[in-house]
Amino acid sequence: MLVNEKKVDFGQIKYIDFDKIKQIFYDNLYFEKSGFVLKIPLMSLIKHISNDDIKIEKFDLMKYTYLLHYK
Repeated sequence: MLVNEKKVDFGQIKYIDFDKIKQIFYDNLYFEKSGFVLKIPLMSLIKHISNDDIKIEKFDLMKYTYLLHYK
């Protein structure tokens, strides 16, 4: 049985960054068309991470430096 698989492209970019103030590494999913980023905490150097640390923000990727871009 063949299944047609459609890939939906929302124009997203994945990258990892570090918040110097909160000391948290984030896995980010940036949506180019809307300019919003979903920030999912990976690891903190000073505190326990909770689900409350997930963020959705308006973001301009061109203004900031990130650690790693990946697909």
